[in-house]
Amino acid sequence: MPSARAADAEKESAHVYGTIRESPTTAELVDQLSRRGFFGVGAAAAAAILAGCSTTSDAADAGEQREVINALGTTTISGKPERIVVASDFTDLEFLLSLGVHPVAYGNTGSWDRGSLPWQSTAGIADLESFGTTGEINPEIIARYSPDLIIGMKTYLEPAAERLSQIAPVVALDWTTSWRDGVATVGQAAFVDEAATAAIARTDALISDTAASLNGLGGKAIMIGSMYGDQLYVQGDASAPGVLLRELGLNYRGYNAEQMTALSMEQAEVLAPADILLSLASDQEATTRFENFAVFQNLPAVKARAYAPVELLLSSAFVDNFGPLSAPYALPQLAELLSGLAAGQGKQLP
Repeated sequence: MPSARAADAEKESAHVYGTIRESPTTAELVDQLSRRGFFGVGAAAAAAILAGCSTTSDAADAGEQREVINALGTTTISGKPERIVVASDFTDLEFLLSLGVHPVAYGNTGSWDRGSLPWQSTAGIADLESFGTTGEINPEIIARYSPDLIIGMKTYLEPAAERLSQIAPVVALDWTTSWRDGVATVGQAAFVDEAATAAIARTDALISDTAASLNGLGGKAIMIGSMYGDQLYVQGDASAPGVLLRELGLNYRGYNAEQMTALSMEQAEVLAPADILLSLASDQEATTRFENFAVFQNLPAVKARAYAPVELLLSSAFVDNFGPLSAPYALPQLAELLSGLAAGQGKQLP
């Protein structure tokens, strides 16, 4: 779902977003749309990520060597990293900041055309040194910071992984890595396992509190369908927002077991089972066209004023970038939005 990150789309067209290759169609959708608010859930279990590694207070021992399983394989890290470079300003940076660790520098992708995201600003991103990374990663720039650990998103790091590994150990996240797995991986790589455990627990508590406030929303079925360009993208059971909505105790109904499915606008009737309907509206022109489509206007949720387009910032907070840093921003707004829709206070369409 192209958003402020649209400048990266062409660069990544040759890569598979999250390395999902069940079929050419899935691969294409994952590559082009995942980072733009459609889905993102990891398959790795936190237990597997942390297998065989110390989680005690002496984990930061300078003499410790550990093996970190990540999206590029297994990375050996000897001793607690003191100079970490983060390749971009997505969840690779946010997960590290959420653990109280500041990198010596991070890659500014220019994806957030309105400036840093609010939760990034709160975490002190303005005080960090950055380097431009609107194209492929430049190992020479990263080497200038003399890092002892490089963290980044796989599609950014993979083309230069061999050269980067000659500079420092490299740890990568998939775009589809779940937030819990991502935080655990970053915490392990940075030798701050206890901080990672605490951050996950803190976020889980906030999810639990939000779920209690929503009280299941009366069991109303929730679906997510979004127009981008000429296609309708409907979230499936495996999508990140779907997983989160279920964790909030809500009756999320995915279109199928996949992460998302591309359909034509004329197939909008697939959203008819929704009592509450959300649209991740990064393509405003396409969203408006969808809202003017007669079939869409006649959907039960739309007629009941239980439909809302989700603005880009909130979409980024609870879909693309959900984690310990963004959760305090995302969950209260999401709860307010859903409560309003359950009460028929959504967008009025003709």
